[in-house]
Amino acid sequence: GVAFLCWSLALGFAPNTSRVGNLIFLAPFLSLILVHYILGESIYSTTWVGLLLIIAGLVFQKLREKENL
Repeated sequence: GVAFLCWSLALGFAPNTSRVGNLIFLAPFLSLILVHYILGESIYSTTWVGLLLIIAGLVFQKLREKENL
């Protein structure tokens, strides 16, 4: 419930909700990093490749937004 409230507030305060929406793609990887450092789980190289693809997609989306303005 608290996480939903925080998310709802973030969407309410954001001038552009798509920026807040993009954070949802990074949340699983932030969790993986926390699990790695707190629990000592290993992170596979394919996970890093996936992270790079997601970041590249977000950057591509940002560049497309600038072209359309």
